Amino acid sequence: MRANHLWNRAKEVQIQTSSDIVGNFDIGFDDKIPEETKDALMKFVYWVEDNFYLPVTLWVDFKYNHYLIDRTGKRVGYRFYWADFSAYPVFENPDDIPVIELPVRTEYWTIEEILTSFIEAITEYYAWLTNTITDTTEPDESEIEEVLQSYLGERLK
Repeated sequence: MRANHLWNRAKEVQIQTSSDIVGNFDIGFDDKIPEETKDALMKFVYWVEDNFYLPVTLWVDFKYNHYLIDRTGKRVGYRFYWADFSAYPVFENPDDIPVIELPVRTEYWTIEEILTSFIEAITEYYAWLTNTITDTTEPDESEIEEVLQSYLGERLK
């Protein structure tokens, strides 16, 4: 991936955290999600943890839904919730851990489509880490595709 890609630029950010905040994913799965889908998603999670910087825990809640509804009533492929830093780059409150909610229904979506939504949400996490997120932040589609292709290329090796 390009050096100026947001996911790579985030590696340069020095976030100060309290000792009870760990840098990784915290994953929750709806019981109705099939095991093979859970396994595929967890392989991607491990790949991200092995290759990218996650200084603040990112909670991900995979829901057995076709889609989610945002606050404007629009159907969306994920929701990302974050709390503003009280003093950037210091993040000390574990109650303010960012959260992704992602719908997962493999009867309607391929795993690559689900991963694309997941990558978009993680990209918003990186915008949050770099203090560039707003309510209107839209992930760069070419960066999303670059992450997906990097992962798929690694998976095929």
